[in-house]
Amino acid sequence: MKNFSPATLLLSGLFVLCWSSGFVGAAYGLDYAGTFTLLFWRYLLLAAFLAALTTLFRAWRRLSAREIFRHAFIGILAHAVWLVAVLYALDLGVSAGIAAFITALQPMVTAALAVRITGERIRPMQWCGIALGLASVAIVVSDKVALGGSLFGYLLPFAAVLAISLSVVLDRRAGKDRAAPPILLTTTIHASASLAVIAPLAWGVEGFDAQFGAPLVFAVVWLALVVSLGAYGLMFMLLRRTQASKVSGLTYLSPPVTLILGYLVFGDVLRAADLVALVVAAIAVALVLRSPRVAGAECRA
Repeated sequence: MKNFSPATLLLSGLFVLCWSSGFVGAAYGLDYAGTFTLLFWRYLLLAAFLAALTTLFRAWRRLSAREIFRHAFIGILAHAVWLVAVLYALDLGVSAGIAAFITALQPMVTAALAVRITGERIRPMQWCGIALGLASVAIVVSDKVALGGSLFGYLLPFAAVLAISLSVVLDRRAGKDRAAPPILLTTTIHASASLAVIAPLAWGVEGFDAQFGAPLVFAVVWLALVVSLGAYGLMFMLLRRTQASKVSGLTYLSPPVTLILGYLVFGDVLRAADLVALVVAAIAVALVLRSPRVAGAECRA
């Protein structure tokens, strides 16, 4: 992490904390609403809040139809597809900490896609870190399946990984093509497009059924403002400061943070396999992030 500036390090730490809290907040909210309904209220609040902020800070810009479609597609992948898969996994009994471990595969997928799509060069040491990250996930998942966990539940987060990895590299390439529009504007498009996809599902599948009360309101506000606005905003800010593979590498820090939060909130028990995987993940993130600064000439694969 020596090539990260102090500001980038601060943004990275805040991103990891906000991102990790999303797994715990989602598991908490699912006790009071179905997957699509919880996401509907989350993105209704988020889209309204972002539109207000975009207006307040005069961040609206005229975009071409192609740019709007591209950012909408990125948002649907990074929000709607990612979260539907993760929340269904949690609904099937996958713990918040283990869901975070599985989705830590994202750096490996992102790195492979970045080489093909954005032309970024992934150094051998980074590939070693990505491989170790995969090993840490394999340790935990194999242990949980052996204990009788739902294999389908553990497969769902892999679909989430593919979706958000593709969104990361597409956003990275969009930033290379031309001057990027304001982050407030792009995140407003992301949230609005996700809401447009989720709303019909919440109505058609679940009928907006929910146990309205203070716990659900707290979960929705936390997920909308702290996780969606905070974590995703920080992620796209970091994408404009450093490599896509390095930003994705930060998700290796999410599993240990989420396991700790899961223990504090739900009393989840850490098994020996979980602790071994934490050590492996820590080594993995160090290898992924400790690479020489990428020079302009390295933008070609």
